[in-house]
Amino acid sequence: MKAKISKIILWPKNTNKTPRIVSFEMSGVEVITGKSQTGKSSLIPIIDYCLGSRKCAIPVGDIRNTVEWFGVLIRLPNSEMLIARRNPGLQSETNDMYFDMGSEVDIPSSLEGFDRVSTTAVLSKLNDLAELPSLTFTGEDGAGFGGRPSFRDMAAFQFQPQHIVANPYTLFFKADTFEHQEKLKYVFPLVLGAIDIETLEKRRELRTLETELKQLRSQLDERRERSKTWLQDFRVFYSQAREFGLLSNVPEPSNEWLTEAYVGYLSSVPQRLRQNPFPLIEQGSSRRLAYEIASLRNEEESLAKSINDRKRKLSRIERLRSATDDYSQALSVQNNRLKPLSWFSEHINRNSSCPVCGSATDSAAAEVQHLAELSREVTNNIGTVGSVHQVLDKEIATLSSELRKLEDSINRIREWIASLEQKSEQLRTNRQTLLDIYNFTGRLDQELKKFSESDQGNSVMEAVTQIERRIADVRALIDQSAVDRRVDVALDNISQSIRFYAEILGVEHAERPARIDIRNLTLAVESPEGRKDYLWEIGSASNWMGYHIATLLALHEHFLSVSESNGSSPVPQFLIIDQPSQAFFLSDGVLIRRTWGNRNLRWIPMI
Repeated sequence: MKAKISKIILWPKNTNKTPRIVSFEMSGVEVITGKSQTGKSSLIPIIDYCLGSRKCAIPVGDIRNTVEWFGVLIRLPNSEMLIARRNPGLQSETNDMYFDMGSEVDIPSSLEGFDRVSTTAVLSKLNDLAELPSLTFTGEDGAGFGGRPSFRDMAAFQFQPQHIVANPYTLFFKADTFEHQEKLKYVFPLVLGAIDIETLEKRRELRTLETELKQLRSQLDERRERSKTWLQDFRVFYSQAREFGLLSNVPEPSNEWLTEAYVGYLSSVPQRLRQNPFPLIEQGSSRRLAYEIASLRNEEESLAKSINDRKRKLSRIERLRSATDDYSQALSVQNNRLKPLSWFSEHINRNSSCPVCGSATDSAAAEVQHLAELSREVTNNIGTVGSVHQVLDKEIATLSSELRKLEDSINRIREWIASLEQKSEQLRTNRQTLLDIYNFTGRLDQELKKFSESDQGNSVMEAVTQIERRIADVRALIDQSAVDRRVDVALDNISQSIRFYAEILGVEHAERPARIDIRNLTLAVESPEGRKDYLWEIGSASNWMGYHIATLLALHEHFLSVSESNGSSPVPQFLIIDQPSQAFFLSDGVLIRRTWGNRNLRWIPMI
């Protein structure tokens, strides 16, 4: 974002006084000097507050007591932007703001009577000017720390207050809180130019596709559950249709048949009845029904035997599991009793005399050695019992699962038998009148229509396949490994710049490679032995200060290169450092002059 701070404006509470203005040249380095307690350290919190910070950190005292409005004039490539925010008074912050933008913006002598805007509206405008995407980093709505990037996130690269510039534990502004730390980790690849809006759009599409795929798979699961219920109904319909003479020359049903197999045969029944209003009863249909019931009875008996067999095995294993628990507890008691053995053995080995009578003997040591062997045996047994527990627990889980499946199967069999026996009784009573046949066909036709309306299996499966293919394509386009490679390349370039600035700033062992650690949000310096030393492990406040400034300068150099290659960077083109001289004293701006030259140096007195 090609934006620079042009002026800082303070509107006094006394409207008879003119605003106090601090102006900048917006080129090179500008050094603000002045006596202590003249307001130099207040400039960072004033700018940060005007740019939408959540809390006003402007120090209490004369400034807060005498100033009504704080403002900044920001210079853009072809326009100016004046942002002002009212003094919060006793509150931590206020949403009462003033905003004006144009080719040239006049600074009013007072802001009373002008239209107000909210902090949210100002931040929305700043987000647009910074060309920040409206998408989240994770592709999910309301994704917490992985939510959409904000102009406020860029403040980490704009300011180095006194408590940060030489802090060995915190490298970036506001990164001393967990919330800002986690958000900054997501922001880093974006500001480094490793990801762009297209990548975020693909991530959003990927999350949308994954959600849709989950919903479709849930529909398939529901359909499978409904199919289990329909399987029983259509199997009964199949038997009844054959007895009414509505199905002929069809195979015997199998337990392997799915609902679709029964529906395939039964779907022709309504049309056949319309073509032949007087169907003939197939010979042997009653006998076939009795045979089918008997077959189901045999199957029920077989399932019952399997269930009883699993129950007996489960009962035996449960008893064995209980016995091993008791044995394990007994071993634990023995092991606890043998714990003092190491202490006793140590004292026995120091002296060969008997600890009771004092006579010279080695029998005590032999007894201790025997106890040590017992201790090792108990320890080995405890490990063996633990492995036995794992085997028994696995076997119990397997048998329990088999029991549930067998119980489900026998329940379905019993329901089918009940339905067939009820129909068999009805056939003997009603003698298969034409009215019964038409009533049956009507019920069948209704069930077939319900199944057809709800059976979206083929279309859902096709949709699942298409979405799975699209997810694979999108994941290939996102290619997180490529993003990680671009981050590494950017960090390598920044590392070289850090070394350049560290040498100028006089950091000890500046020749050692220093690299930003995004995961820990600090600097890692490589020792000659290949060991990584983090910033807090490096001594001297002057080194901490030097690495802070070198890192921020290197980052801004990279941000400028991103702007030149990509057209824009979301980070504004200014950096404010507060009193680095507290950690590293240099006279008459020698440090600044050595780096940028006298012609780019301007002193701004604060009185």
